[in-house]
Amino acid sequence: MNAQTILEGLHRRGVRFSVNGDKLRTRGPVGVVTQDDLSALREHKAEVLAILREEESDRIEERAAILQFDAYLSRREAERRARYEQHNGGNAA
Repeated sequence: MNAQTILEGLHRRGVRFSVNGDKLRTRGPVGVVTQDDLSALREHKAEVLAILREEESDRIEERAAILQFDAYLSRREAERRARYEQHNGGNAA
């Protein structure tokens, strides 16, 4: 089993992930994440974190491009707002 397979399987079961520094957090329905899942996540933690960081970066990049075009923002401001939205779960003020 590889990191991508682990993430996809848990995601299908309703588990969501967040990264804070080197900490990996999971949220999902009670009882969905098994001890085997936790062991697999620990074993592949570096790869899992890399995948999740790359996905987050891709989402920020895409959102920044949309903000730059739709809101006529500078690239710098669009990226700032996209990061804010990503980390605060909503629209930037």
